[in-house]
Amino acid sequence: VSELGFGCWAIGGSSYGSTDDRESIRALEYAFDAGINFFDTADTYGHGHSEALLAEVFKQPSKRRQVVIASKVGWDFYHGGNKKNFEPDYIRFACGESLKRLGTDCIDLYQLHNPKLEMIEEGSVFKVLAELKREGKILHWGVSIHLAREGRAVIQNGTSGTIQAIYNMIDQRIKDELIPLCEEHEIGLIAREPLYCGLLTGKYTAETKFTKDDHRNRWMKDKFLIDLQKIERIQSAFDVEQVPLKQAAIEFAL
Repeated sequence: VSELGFGCWAIGGSSYGSTDDRESIRALEYAFDAGINFFDTADTYGHGHSEALLAEVFKQPSKRRQVVIASKVGWDFYHGGNKKNFEPDYIRFACGESLKRLGTDCIDLYQLHNPKLEMIEEGSVFKVLAELKREGKILHWGVSIHLAREGRAVIQNGTSGTIQAIYNMIDQRIKDELIPLCEEHEIGLIAREPLYCGLLTGKYTAETKFTKDDHRNRWMKDKFLIDLQKIERIQSAFDVEQVPLKQAAIEFAL
């Protein structure tokens, strides 16, 4: 896979405010033409809309063969509301629905979407993933996590191919504990939110107001202001005219 991936959360259109599908498709095509071949989505992003956009861009078999598509499962939006569900029957059902939306017969990487530590340690949830892999519906599987100790539990389980975790200039919690473990055990590490949900683009200020359909609207105001102060300190460390903040943020993650 390419070192840089395309995160498809925002293009779902339900978590970062309204989006323009034409612009999203243009961005996906631009990324592909620039050499990015790894596209990370989830069924819950826009309740399937993000997956559908990927299907639109990579519907030609020749293009589909050139990309690695990762999706996730665990947020059940099919049965009223939006709640976590990692029951084997649900995972099997959701995988089938993702395959339909993606217009493909196999998901390259299928990830559990932020399961709790207790579930990871208990381990039975991984059996259905092994079954889906044997059946050819998924090629590899992994786990998306929040905390380093959850990643450590995934590695101790010994069967996951990848771990997806937050890593950026502001949030480096996995640096000392999890990154060396991934390297030691040859686990693929997907560093998510390298732009810290957009803050590391430098486009937001203390006066910014996020819309109700933007998940950042739920951030605590005090933490938001502290994060902006951290970003100001980061920017003072280099020439932002020579290296834009968003470029520096991606280079940092790399």
